[in-house]
Amino acid sequence: MKHIVTLFAAVALTTASSNAADFFSTETPEQLFNLGIRLGVNTSNRTVGSENMPGYNVQGWGTGFDLGVVADINIRDYLSIQPGAFFESRSNTYTFINMVPVYGASTDELMTQAGTFNSYALTIPVLGSVRFNITDDIRWNIDFGPYVSLMFGSKLKNKVNHNSFDNDGVPAAGDEFKQKVAPVDFGFKFGTGLQILDHYYISAHYMAGAAGAWKDIKADGIKYTFGGRTKAWVFTLGYNF
Repeated sequence: MKHIVTLFAAVALTTASSNAADFFSTETPEQLFNLGIRLGVNTSNRTVGSENMPGYNVQGWGTGFDLGVVADINIRDYLSIQPGAFFESRSNTYTFINMVPVYGASTDELMTQAGTFNSYALTIPVLGSVRFNITDDIRWNIDFGPYVSLMFGSKLKNKVNHNSFDNDGVPAAGDEFKQKVAPVDFGFKFGTGLQILDHYYISAHYMAGAAGAWKDIKADGIKYTFGGRTKAWVFTLGYNF
């Protein structure tokens, strides 16, 4: 009886070890290098620091799209380094309400500004991807790494731009927000995804900017920094060749 129990225990341990190896395989990958295409949608936000917009300062999330390619450099079956290149479109809404000084007025006046912001960028992430085998046909990926975004277009479109002080019915110029986006953004991208039947891919990632979102300006020898950060959720479909 003792020998039978020992035999069953050995078989159980061997099976568990085999299943663990299948789930987290340290074997040499079948392919050392492969390419994939990605298409996705995002929801993003680009905040403005309160240093120069200290009143009511709110930015809502908007939508955009991502289109890109990735390359998997497979180190082991469970580990890959994945550089990529994406064209990204992003948008968000903004609302500012502040009391501002107006030349010729005895008191500060109310300024209200609201609208939408759009930007376009080339984003290059370099992710480390850890893979687990759920079944023979489904792999689970966990990704993390840095990214850099090179901006090549942006637009601030006011839908409301009003100052309570006017001259003959014409709104006077106030301290409105009209800064340009910073030319370079960088931060971290992390998330998870599933690879199905070796080719099809679905994922969700979060991108957290670590640099100031807006270009600094100088006026009368004073540097104005508008701070803020970029943030985005990206949901992607893809195909791996």
